[in-house]
Amino acid sequence: MTDQTTPAPLDAPAAPLGPLVPPPPLDLDDRLTMSAAEIATAVNGGDISAVEIVGATLARIEAHREGHAYITACPEEALKRAREGPTGPLAGVPLAVKDIFDTAGVRTTYGSSIFADHVPRRTATAVARLEAAGAIVVGKTNMHEFAFGVTSQNPHWGTVANPARPGRVAGGSSGGTAAALADHQATIGLGTDTGGSIRIPAACCGVVGFKPAYGAIPTRGVFPLAPSFDTVGGMARTVADAALVDAVLTGRPAPAPRLAGVRVGVLAVTGIEDDLARLGALVEEAELPELDADLMAAFAAECAITHMAWFPRERERYGPDLRLKLDDAQGISAVRWQRGLKATWELRKRARSRLDCDVLVGPVMAIDPPPDDCWEPDVRAAMTRWTRPFNFLGWPAIAVGGLQIVGRDRDVVLAAALELEASGLVRELGV
Repeated sequence: MTDQTTPAPLDAPAAPLGPLVPPPPLDLDDRLTMSAAEIATAVNGGDISAVEIVGATLARIEAHREGHAYITACPEEALKRAREGPTGPLAGVPLAVKDIFDTAGVRTTYGSSIFADHVPRRTATAVARLEAAGAIVVGKTNMHEFAFGVTSQNPHWGTVANPARPGRVAGGSSGGTAAALADHQATIGLGTDTGGSIRIPAACCGVVGFKPAYGAIPTRGVFPLAPSFDTVGGMARTVADAALVDAVLTGRPAPAPRLAGVRVGVLAVTGIEDDLARLGALVEEAELPELDADLMAAFAAECAITHMAWFPRERERYGPDLRLKLDDAQGISAVRWQRGLKATWELRKRARSRLDCDVLVGPVMAIDPPPDDCWEPDVRAAMTRWTRPFNFLGWPAIAVGGLQIVGRDRDVVLAAALELEASGLVRELGV
């Protein structure tokens, strides 16, 4: 069993980046293959109605309930908003919201049984920003319980099925959002990422997930996991749509695609190094600084603090893997917690001098998506080995299928990913 307070080894092998997403099923409504930008243009121009798009999406959600992508669908609320004639850069775009975000008047469980009947009075800031741009929430997606896990095997709401790799985990903790996107049960999505929870499910399900820099998007109205590392971000089927979602969330326009002249540090061989050079990138080897074992203590201690009101008093209402993690977290001393925070600050200082490339590229995970009957604590370290360091650093990172692109600057990271998509290379990766 993996020790939850120890970072994964930095010499772990990379997982292959091969194609993940199969062709869409033959019965897929063509309207559901449209991008967010295409939907918004058509709705704003009167060429298609938001009711048509939302109705088709809700029908697919209902037909695919056995995949457990959603905890709660919102047919009445979604159709009401669609009939109101939304406008804006996301007009009529179906939005899947991870069930860790508060939504006024719509059940929000945080993936737990403790909050099974919880209906918030407020809407999280990130959700409100997307709705103000015209997006329509079609449902609240399933997730790893309380966002504390990487497989989305939820003992209360069902294991999220992976539409791209049946029989394999969908990743977590934002697994329901990734699965909904891969199965065309939404066009864009919202997730959270504290140690890889947007990027890992994006890799498992063959979609795109962008973790912005720490603090770039408010976490108001989001149930916390470890507040020093919690990050809100968008998910989509394309880099362009993910960049559009981020532009709405942050108020910053998406950058133009660019790799020419960009210094790219390769953390582990992915097979696209020659393609990067062909696109004008300056490719070189790179290596992450060594991770202090106390880093995970800071993370775990904050998780324990988050759950003080319920754990251990409500211990039996938690799932088995979460009980194990929180039991371990209870034993972390205040001194070790503070040592972990100090190690975080020191890591950020070391990275400024040692990681001087414009972007870093590598895999999202060190292993293939494991079987959906795996024991999460056994696979957790390998699945977060390449993602968690960038939560400690607070840097923006995007997962394009199994490929991860990271850097200090949001525009440089997104520009590199957009260039890969414009070149056609993303399609070769199966996204």
